[in-house]
Amino acid sequence: MNELLVRIKPFLLIVVGFLLFAGGITMNATAQNSTQFTTSKDIDADIVPRLSVKDAKLAISNRDNSVDLLLTNEAIVFQFTEDYLKEIADDIEESDKMHDSASFVQIFKEVISQSVYTLLDRAIAVPLSEINQISYENGKIIIISTDDEELFEDLEINDKQILEDFSRRDAQRFVAESERRLL
Repeated sequence: MNELLVRIKPFLLIVVGFLLFAGGITMNATAQNSTQFTTSKDIDADIVPRLSVKDAKLAISNRDNSVDLLLTNEAIVFQFTEDYLKEIADDIEESDKMHDSASFVQIFKEVISQSVYTLLDRAIAVPLSEINQISYENGKIIIISTDDEELFEDLEINDKQILEDFSRRDAQRFVAESERRLL
């Protein structure tokens, strides 16, 4: 289970980073299968089902292949990569095999493990209408909201700043395509 906690930590950091960037979130359920977050800075971001990389206009992965950054016609989307989710699923399965008991505690752990995986199997989508500018400076993708706030500036996975962990070429391509869609 300790290995599972190590794998979960990046997701928790994303959620915490998202909540911190939001500066105080109020949650509105807009549909049964969709959760919309409105921040105190009037920036909306949705927790949405994962997108297929094939459905994105452009998709890039960070250097350690844990996070995908996708561009659609409507949003910029952050999600874990398929490979990273598979590693997490394998860790959950291995943890479940190690504790083959039918005790209540084991059943509870299995339910929690599957719930965590289901939670990780989502994406954060920021509508392009909430983004004023996107640029690449000093090795980092910088996303500025319509309220002139930097979004996701402190978001980390595995002790790395996510927006600093993309190759220069991928980041510049993503920024250029995003800018075209912002016009």
